[in-house]
Amino acid sequence: MRIVEIGGPIRDGMWAYGDPYPTPRIEQIPPPDWLDYPVYSQTVYMAVQCGTYLETAAHMDPTAMTIDQLPLARCLDVPALCLWIPRGADEAIDADDLQRACDAAGIVPQPREALLVGTGWDRHWDSADYVTHPPYFTAAAIDWVLDHDFSLLGGDTPRYDSPSNPQNFFPKFFRHDILLLAPLVNLDQVRKPRGRLTALPLKIVGACASPVRALWMEE
Repeated sequence: MRIVEIGGPIRDGMWAYGDPYPTPRIEQIPPPDWLDYPVYSQTVYMAVQCGTYLETAAHMDPTAMTIDQLPLARCLDVPALCLWIPRGADEAIDADDLQRACDAAGIVPQPREALLVGTGWDRHWDSADYVTHPPYFTAAAIDWVLDHDFSLLGGDTPRYDSPSNPQNFFPKFFRHDILLLAPLVNLDQVRKPRGRLTALPLKIVGACASPVRALWMEE
């Protein structure tokens, strides 16, 4: 079994989505005076959408399933399909691109698989344009994803919808039984189009999302 870590790091002062989402902060806690020896720990202040995170429909519907209610079968050892569609700043991924990538790999999507889409944008993780000018999915691409009944959509772009050319598909997206996993890294290291995905969230009661340690596994 070959394992590729596809979750990105969380660092002090790293990128965030902008106000009201806070810039992540990681600070040292002073050693407590109620111990006879020093111990060290940290406080972490961040939104639940930080680093690589898994998100449910509760992001748009507070009555929907929250991240602590998510069945483990939805995020542990999930059959997954990975497509490579190189894209640069502000470039779109359309339905035809997804279909061509499937055809080129000689695969047919199966219901309830997870779909991961790599563009190479993770190279910008620490760049100023990472959140402001990423590749994005068109509304037609999201329709393609929903029509194929994927259980999860993951990608290496931090914004699935374009900041400059909004597609406004998220209300429709989250009306379906699908999860969002983003943003991923290292999808260029995936060697086979099919594998297994594990992305376990923290059990944060009432939250719509959680950072995860995401792994791609292939034979």
